[in-house]
Amino acid sequence: MDGLKRKLTGSLQAQLSFWLSVVIIVTSVGGGYFSFLGTFHEANEFQDDQLRQIAGLMQQQEPHTGLLITQSIEQSEDPESQVIVQVLASNVNQIRLLDEDVNLPFSLPEVVQTVPGSRYMWRVFIRHLPSGGRLVVSQRTDIRDEIASSSAWRTMYPLMLLMPVLLLLLNVLIRTMLKPVKALSHELDLRKDSDLSPLDDRHVPSEIRPFTASINALLLRVKRSVDMQKRFVADAAHELRSPLTALSLQADNIRKIELPPVAQERMMELRGGLQRMRSLLEQLLVMARSQESVAYPNITISMEDVFKQVLEDLIPSVEAKNLDIEVDTERSAIFSGQLFDALMLIKNLADNAIRYTPAGGQLILRARRENDFLTVTVEDSGPGIPEQEMERIFDPFYRILGSGESGSGLGLAIVKAIAERNGATIKFNNRIDNNGVRCGLRATVQFPI
Repeated sequence: MDGLKRKLTGSLQAQLSFWLSVVIIVTSVGGGYFSFLGTFHEANEFQDDQLRQIAGLMQQQEPHTGLLITQSIEQSEDPESQVIVQVLASNVNQIRLLDEDVNLPFSLPEVVQTVPGSRYMWRVFIRHLPSGGRLVVSQRTDIRDEIASSSAWRTMYPLMLLMPVLLLLLNVLIRTMLKPVKALSHELDLRKDSDLSPLDDRHVPSEIRPFTASINALLLRVKRSVDMQKRFVADAAHELRSPLTALSLQADNIRKIELPPVAQERMMELRGGLQRMRSLLEQLLVMARSQESVAYPNITISMEDVFKQVLEDLIPSVEAKNLDIEVDTERSAIFSGQLFDALMLIKNLADNAIRYTPAGGQLILRARRENDFLTVTVEDSGPGIPEQEMERIFDPFYRILGSGESGSGLGLAIVKAIAERNGATIKFNNRIDNNGVRCGLRATVQFPI
């Protein structure tokens, strides 16, 4: 009962279905009740008219006193439903009705009326004859009521059969009318976090449009706020590049001066910190650009050329760790889109792989065309990622503790933003050796062609 109550209070569709069903049921029951009473009354009136008509026909035949007609003509006729016709003398007030005698007072008027017997109630019509006798036409009331009830129930059957059909059609109509609202809700559920475009409410009922208009206004305000934050990050990173460049030059100049060993050690730490700061600013600028919705010109380029450009930038890091590089591409592996996206996505994946791969390890870059997808794979022979950390690897500035590697924690966040903008899917899974131990990480990106 509590679940039904929560559903009724929380669902507009449930409330509409419930209350409209109640209205239909109450209206149908009330209408059926009055229809039953009306048909029942009309059936009795019709039978009263039959008694009058029989009396009129018998009077035209000038029946003799003592006439008694109680036999059924048709064999299929119910003997209990027969009409009894009698002609009484002027001084007789007792009639024989089937197996009982009924007394009729002399003062009874010439109308259809109900007369009680010892066993049954009788519906009687009396007509005074010119000879002074009385013509009596009678019928049992319970049989009449049964006939009238049967007629009344026949008028109820269509209504009773129509009620469940109406309830079913009502439920279907409500579901159909609320489909645009459900479709709008489904669209919101499928939206990506970065999609703040207005809702399309052209097919939404006019009663819901003020609500969708408010949502669109809220989305617009959120979009402006997010864009403002992105511009702030990009502007701040851009403005900090010049002071950092100047500090790096000053640090290089000071390094040329003969300093005590302790000062030289501190200077090396300072230069390392400045370098990390410059890398962070570069990553922030790339992050801001990867999240922009501005459309840049699209190009078509083979993944082999993309891999070459990426490795040219990362070759110092590769040589420093003496890594074995393997590039495996097909001629059909063609990227169509913004060159910046392809370069930044592969560069960040490869840079992460190089950072966490031990010296003398292996880095594999693959590109294949599979059906309607361009599949790019970056594999390394590093320690992989613990399964409990997989859910957070795309969070900005998040880095796995205990890795021993420096970084900004923005690389995979940039990869995710670029993948979403291009409608691509990205998946990470650990490479497992024969002993069930992690022996590397595989990143797979699928671009729709």
